[in-house]
Amino acid sequence: MSDFQAEKRLCQNCKNSFEVEAQDFAFYEKIKVPVPTFCWKCRAMRRMSFRNMRYLYERTCDATGKKIFTLIPPDAPMPVYDYEYWESDAWDPMDYGMEYDFSKPFFEQIRDLFNKVPWAPMWSMEKTNSDYSIAAWAKNCYLCFDAGYLEDSAYSVTLLRSKQCIDMVNCKGCELCYYCINTNDSYKTFFSRSCTSCNDVWFSQDCVGCDSCFGCSGLRNKSYHIFNESYGKEEYQKKLAEMRLDSWSGIERARGQAMEVWLKHPVKYQHSVQAKNCTGDYLYNATELRNCFFVGTAQNMAHCQSVIYGPNKDGMDVTSSEGTELTYDIIATGHGIYNTFFTAESFAANESRYTVNCRQSNNLFGCVALKSKQYCILNRQYSKEDYRAMVPKIIKHMNKMPYVDAKGRVYKYGEFFPPDMSAFGYSETQAHEYFPLTEKEAKAQGYNWRRPKERAYSITKTSDELPDQIQKLGDDILKEVIQCQHDENNNHPEQCGENCATAFRITFQELQFYRQLNLPLPRLCFNCRHFDRVAWRNRPQLFHRQCVCDYKVYKNTTKHNHHLEGRCPNEFETSYAPDREEIVYCEQCYQAEVV
Repeated sequence: MSDFQAEKRLCQNCKNSFEVEAQDFAFYEKIKVPVPTFCWKCRAMRRMSFRNMRYLYERTCDATGKKIFTLIPPDAPMPVYDYEYWESDAWDPMDYGMEYDFSKPFFEQIRDLFNKVPWAPMWSMEKTNSDYSIAAWAKNCYLCFDAGYLEDSAYSVTLLRSKQCIDMVNCKGCELCYYCINTNDSYKTFFSRSCTSCNDVWFSQDCVGCDSCFGCSGLRNKSYHIFNESYGKEEYQKKLAEMRLDSWSGIERARGQAMEVWLKHPVKYQHSVQAKNCTGDYLYNATELRNCFFVGTAQNMAHCQSVIYGPNKDGMDVTSSEGTELTYDIIATGHGIYNTFFTAESFAANESRYTVNCRQSNNLFGCVALKSKQYCILNRQYSKEDYRAMVPKIIKHMNKMPYVDAKGRVYKYGEFFPPDMSAFGYSETQAHEYFPLTEKEAKAQGYNWRRPKERAYSITKTSDELPDQIQKLGDDILKEVIQCQHDENNNHPEQCGENCATAFRITFQELQFYRQLNLPLPRLCFNCRHFDRVAWRNRPQLFHRQCVCDYKVYKNTTKHNHHLEGRCPNEFETSYAPDREEIVYCEQCYQAEVV
């Protein structure tokens, strides 16, 4: 029996109370860190504000003078090197080493180092004809980010082991798919979400093993279904042809109809597969997760986001990382991270604290861009004995002389880097996708904000002037500068806002893709299309609800365990807010109806 008891604390950022559970106290005690002073959501926002996933800038390599594309904005203080030069032995990050100064707060010192040591333009490995992508093992890819093992794909985020896909988010093992999110192992699947092993599927959600289906929800191993109703093959093909899915007007009409039908079919309170004793959403092959979102192949984790590929275990406040164990408050790490806290963009860096861009290293404290090093502090080498003697002194100093930011928030040992260190504006970071803020709200919380440069494109065609069907387009469309429909109508949704590119061009690669699949041209720029898809997933927030399954309200197809009692008594934590229209069932009722 644990001696720890849950407690309420006050977040020093949002000023709201949050609960520190008994398991949390046990974890903090195990790794010897203090209880956080920010709530889980504010900790996640702070962490994510250090990660720009997909906004590219043109800069000049500070070493070679070469023009490069980078995630680091031109007005950011740190130097940026061409990737090959950054990876080479032509420079040494240890040359920037600093002696620890006990007269200054630690976070002031790490900020100085953070802004002095050269950065790589963006993470990438083994790319072929994919200069504008942040990806590994990519061939002929354009504007793909956080991706790997791709071919002939474009405008996608977190797309893995796929080929000939465009406008995808969080998908794996797909081919000839378009405008999908959270979809895996599928072929010719379009405008769909949370589908697996599907073929020739349109505008569907939560379908598994389906072939030739349109506008369906919650089907398993079905063929020739429209709006969850079965048809013969010939009749299905006739009705599909009548929908004119080769036209933009037909696509828009079909999307509206499908989303209306989705609301008529029950959804499970949680998007999950083989998740045992877990709370959160979008959980896969996991056990003992608490308040986690988009987490897979993991166990005993809490307050984590986008930890999809494992194994991951025994961690808290982990974001966009893989292969982690005993980790806390880290983001964008991978390739095996053990016993490491307060870290960003580091790989195989173990037994370390407060590191950025470090690789294949261990026992680092407050270091930037080190490779194959150990026992270093502020990029300065120490002996093993001196390092172990020095670190406790630094921690004591951090608590005695904390950093206080402009908002009066106190940063002692145990806090992640202050957001005023980030080189990015809030709206260009991962934080804005998960927790969108206005410029006023972001600045009120001490985040940076970067207004995009005025975009004065010479528009040659509005989106309304595009032909309804792809067959009516010639190659001359490749010369056009098309105005984004959001900008044209001055109707920006909450998240795209100032990130709208206002205009876009069609590349030869995507024109061939649309022609091959007989799809109409998009009317939105890449950024607006991305946020349109992201809006298809639930926000990372949980609500306590009761299963709505009630025989007096819904016509179930079979008898459930509660059929004599009326409404199902089961309760759960779900990301479906109480005011949403979806019919939200518990696990048992959902399985009885769908599987």
